[in-house]
Amino acid sequence: MLDCAVANGVAPAASCAVVLGGQRLPVVTAGAATAETFFDLASVTKLFTTVTVLALVDGGLMYLDTPISRVFQEYRHGQKTGVTLRGLLTHTSGLPSQWRGWEQALIEGQPFDRTALIQNLLAMDLEAAPGTRFEYSCAGFNTVMSLAEHVTGIKWAQLVQSQVLSKLPTGSITGSPRAQDCAPTEFQPTLSRGLIQGIVHDEAAWSLGGLSGNAGMFATAAGLAEFGEALRTGLTGVLSPALAAEMWRSQLPQLLGANANAASPSFGHGLGLRINQQPWMGTLGEHARGHGGFTGTSLLVDKVHGITISLLSNRVCPSRDGDDASGLRTAVSDVVYSSRNDFN
Repeated sequence: MLDCAVANGVAPAASCAVVLGGQRLPVVTAGAATAETFFDLASVTKLFTTVTVLALVDGGLMYLDTPISRVFQEYRHGQKTGVTLRGLLTHTSGLPSQWRGWEQALIEGQPFDRTALIQNLLAMDLEAAPGTRFEYSCAGFNTVMSLAEHVTGIKWAQLVQSQVLSKLPTGSITGSPRAQDCAPTEFQPTLSRGLIQGIVHDEAAWSLGGLSGNAGMFATAAGLAEFGEALRTGLTGVLSPALAAEMWRSQLPQLLGANANAASPSFGHGLGLRINQQPWMGTLGEHARGHGGFTGTSLLVDKVHGITISLLSNRVCPSRDGDDASGLRTAVSDVVYSSRNDFN
């Protein structure tokens, strides 16, 4: 399947790690990838963001349901007073999908000023009242990052390392990879970036210095699968059982109430985790949790069937205008589910 995807131009490189019933299968690669190749995880990063801040909640430094206006004065007016960490982690805060405050610096030919960019981010207006809609928001997850940095006084990359990465049994996940170890992503001459390799592809995260709330993590397929197994088995040693269960639990019916719309989204959502997101989680993935990434990455975890699938590609190389890799993700999910009984 991976060979066909490369041959058909879906991506120049692909790597897949599967764990069935706790058994780690050999990593499969295709194209310009080996088992040691690191890929830009794009929005799969949001799972690491979620676990990082939930660890801070466990430590009493952050709170799921306290309005973030307690910390940010930019949220002390109008509907913004109702925004909470839970709302940000479930995309129900009312914030827009994208924050594009980084564009002005490029227009003016100025270097990025992270402090000024964070101020611009926090000044964003809501598009809807909190709890009235689901709208996928990278801006929301960078707000989560800003909140964590503010309450701890610690830089984001250090928080992710201390709260999550240092507690995982792998060194193959990082926010600061060596370029030569990474699959390249997009060629962006219009932004004066050239061929991007070993630097986060997402422009917002790039402007904020790399690893951010919405993107910027890199991993090998096996490394990401280890994180997936930690998720599947309850994040022992990382989160309390209660918060690990809360991350897994479907949140939208409670948060949206009468505003819930079965068609939008057409899948469930926990804290940071998509639930049964068809079609890429597979026709049998009704119990699956996970997340996909714009660069052609995904992590699927299923407690009921004992499945973890880490599928990585660089489908945006050299351009984001090609195949979105949805067909590949669906096919891989379906074949893994069809084989699960062989490993029970």
